[in-house]
Amino acid sequence: FIDPSGGCGDPAPLPQSGSEPPYNPNPWNTPSHQPNNNCYAYACDNPVPNRPIKPQPGNASGKPPLKQKEITCTSVSVRAVADGYTPVDCDACCPNGTYKVALVVDPHVDYHWYRQDQGGNFSHKPGGGPTTNLDNNGNLIIDPRQANTGSYTNFCGCYCVPAGGIPVK
Repeated sequence: FIDPSGGCGDPAPLPQSGSEPPYNPNPWNTPSHQPNNNCYAYACDNPVPNRPIKPQPGNASGKPPLKQKEITCTSVSVRAVADGYTPVDCDACCPNGTYKVALVVDPHVDYHWYRQDQGGNFSHKPGGGPTTNLDNNGNLIIDPRQANTGSYTNFCGCYCVPAGGIPVK
């Protein structure tokens, strides 16, 4: 057993590939980007101004949108994998050229994605709201499995995403 705090009481970040995007909320929080992008666009690192419809897992691969009653870890994961996400153990490194994201679900209500940034912390973009690296308690997100994710009570897993993002529709 390895103590994730390194024995010092402070949690250590999850392993990184070296291909993580920088945490820079400014472009995501502009009036042309903030309301038109969501957590999935953010996890995919694909900001698009004036997007008419926010992207959803599976859109890029041609899958139909999920109905609210269909939202489960499995259904969202299947669509994200079809778009190019690769499942990975959260405590493992993503391959070079990819970075880690994490999925949580409020069953039959909504899903939410977190993205690991340079330095190891995670950040996210709640719906049309501003991008942040804080959880619902106002704490830095070091490990989304231990963060306060509000009503998103099901932690679904981690995935690797190609650096430079995934085009989403």
